[in-house]
Amino acid sequence: MTQKQLAALCGLGQSTLARFETGGVAEFGSRKLLRLLEVLGQELSFTPKRSSFTLDDALAERQRQAQDPSEINAPGRSWR
Repeated sequence: MTQKQLAALCGLGQSTLARFETGGVAEFGSRKLLRLLEVLGQELSFTPKRSSFTLDDALAERQRQAQDPSEINAPGRSWR
């Protein structure tokens, strides 16, 4: 699909889409972005930012491991 075709489907100008693609547009509103994503078959989602690993997290991890020792070397588990 060309920029011109995509822009027409989104209701944008081709030059606006080209500047957005190269980071040259100063303001690209959420409506435009959501419409562009919709046309491309994508969606925008947010995930909460994980806070830093705390002493409470370490203690909870240790308690989980005490209950199930097989988790000590489980993949994806690491001490930070």
